[in-house]
This record gives sequence, C-alpha cells and structure tokens, in this order.
Amino acid sequence: MNLMKYRFVFLGIFLATMAASLVAVFALGLNKGIDFTGGTVIRYPLTGEEYNKISSDQVKNLLTSGSLAELRLKPGAPQPYTQRDITSGKDIYGVIIKMRALKGFAEQKAVLDVLNGHFGKTVVRDRLQINMVDPAIGREVVKNAFLAVLIASVLIMAYIAFRFELKSGVAGVVALLHDALFILGVFAVLRKEISSSIIAAVLTIIGYSINDTIVVFDRIRENMRNRRKDQTFDALVNESILQTMRRSLNTSATTVMAILVLYLVGSESIKEFCLALVVGITSGTYSSIFIASPVWAIWRNWEERRHQARLRPATAAGK
Repeated sequence: MNLMKYRFVFLGIFLATMAASLVAVFALGLNKGIDFTGGTVIRYPLTGEEYNKISSDQVKNLLTSGSLAELRLKPGAPQPYTQRDITSGKDIYGVIIKMRALKGFAEQKAVLDVLNGHFGKTVVRDRLQINMVDPAIGREVVKNAFLAVLIASVLIMAYIAFRFELKSGVAGVVALLHDALFILGVFAVLRKEISSSIIAAVLTIIGYSINDTIVVFDRIRENMRNRRKDQTFDALVNESILQTMRRSLNTSATTVMAILVLYLVGSESIKEFCLALVVGITSGTYSSIFIASPVWAIWRNWEERRHQARLRPATAAGK
C-alpha cells in the first residue's frame, strides 16, 4: 500500500481543516465560559441525602426554566463536590454553579429563591458562598492558557529536535497546532463552552498526540540506518507508517471508546472535556500518521533536490 502517493491529498485535508477551524473561531467566535469572561460562582451547600439524589442536569434545568428563563443566566455544567470539614471531621456536600455575572441583589435573590424552593431551606445553607469572577482574571486566564500551549509546543519541538532532528520537531509541532486549532473549531461550530478544563484537554491532547508522532519518527530513524541507496524518502516514510499504523490506530480506537463511554454515561460536568478529548485524539491520530511524516519527507526531498542542483555545476566544471 503506497500511502505517500496521496500525501498531497492528506496535506490538502490538513490545510482545509485548518482554514475551516480558523474561519469558525473568528467568524462564529468561541463560547467562552466565566473562567474567561468573568461571572458569578455559587457554592450551594447540600445535605448528604440531597447530594446523593442530585444531578447536574437537574440543577441546570432549574436555572434555565421557569422564572429564571428570562434572566438568561447562561449557566455552565454544575459540578457536585464533597470535602472534609477540618473542624468537625464530617463530610461537606454541595454543588458549584457558574453563570454570568448577577446584576444586583434582585437577581441573586431570584436564583437563591429557586434553589431554596427546590431543595428546601435548612441549616446547612449557612455555608452558602457567592463569589464574583472579575473579567480581568479571565483575561489573565486567556494569557496563561496561550502561554501554556506555546511553551508546551516549544519544549516538545526542542525535545524531538534533540532526539531526532529539527525537521522532525517542526513537523511534529505543525501537527500539534492542527490538533489544538481543530478542537477550538469544532467547539466554535457546536457552540460548546470553552472553560479551563478544555484548555487542560488541549494540553492533554498535545502530550498524547506527540506520542504517536514520536513512534513514527523513531521507526523512520531505524529505517534510515538500513536505507538502500535507491530508496526514496517517500518510500522510506511509507514503509515506516505501515509498520506503525496498526499500533497507532488500535491504541487511539481503544482510548476513544473508553472516553465515549464517559461522555455518554458520565456527568454533565465532564461532557465537554470528554468531547474535546475524542475530537483531539481522532485529529491527533490523523495528523501523526498523515501529516507529520509526509511533511518531513517533503522537506527531505526538497533538501536532496537542492543538494543535487548544487552538485551539477561543480560536476560540469570538472568535466
């Protein structure tokens, strides 16, 4: 099977998805959560019995229906929590609710009235906490997220360049940037919320995807040692891809199946994180096999043609 015969088709798909993702991100915009835009965070305490019965969907429905529907609170996925009280040694239960910034006491009271009306007003509500997230903090989160992806990419490129060569490092990072941008593009199209957990998913994908890329480059390096004089770089890369593709596809497929189960049966609070992982692993498998290695081969072919072009005048002068 000659996969490298279709290398420009693979690169065309790569460029098309990059362009589509950029258009989606800038034209449609990202649905940024309050981690980035600022808003209100409510830590609503619950009894142990309430905690065992509650679900994220149930709390979100309370905040988006009835009298609260007109307020358009834009709540994220509520996250149930439990922690140990240091003083009493007892477990404390509750749910963390994030929404847009509440405007004044009236909106705050309306939200609490709905929650108290559903769960009942008990002594446990004395541990209620309402905090505001300043938009300035959101801007700092955006800056730190960008720096985290940038630093991770630079370190990965440096590591691959050290282990293999600079061409491999550049090709690997090109594939990683494709994966990160593709995740953002899918979330922009689906209008899924971008939170700090999605940034964590992107960083996870960067680490996961580069693993497949390194496997292919390691096989390319081994095959380079036994390369025949008449073997082209395209043929060498094709051979290396075929030797590692089954392993990469099987690993990614089993990982995606496990995450899909979490997405389907897990709580609402982890669905976006799981979706980002599924999209990223799928994209990362494609870019590791069909982007990074062909980019390396095209670069090496260009260098070889350039080297041969330099030799021709010298050979002609010698004659």
